[in-house]
Amino acid sequence: MDVNKFAEEALRKDGRIRYVAIVDNEFHILVSKMREGVQSITTEEQDRNFVQLMPPIIVDAVEKLQPLLGKLDSVTVRYEKVLLVFFRLANLVVVLSFDPNVTTAFSSSLSDSMRMLSSLYLAE
Repeated sequence: MDVNKFAEEALRKDGRIRYVAIVDNEFHILVSKMREGVQSITTEEQDRNFVQLMPPIIVDAVEKLQPLLGKLDSVTVRYEKVLLVFFRLANLVVVLSFDPNVTTAFSSSLSDSMRMLSSLYLAE
């Protein structure tokens, strides 16, 4: 297993990736690598604290429905300042970070629709 090579190749293959992390099932961070020249939004300590715990917990939680819904492909979390994608690959969780302008067509259009409806019907 060569997690550093995985991270390097992921960053090389897709120029939109800002950050790559790999965490095992026991919450050990195997790699945490920001693309060279990219300024992190959070501190290195904040990155490590988040990556160590949250992706495995989130992925584990949604995997509970696999017997009913089928194999999980990925989990996407969109913040105002960053897009995160979590993948379960073997017994590891891979975390990729993107700029928020990277589109995920279906969820981006759905988010816009929900915000518009919310402003019409849910605003107080």
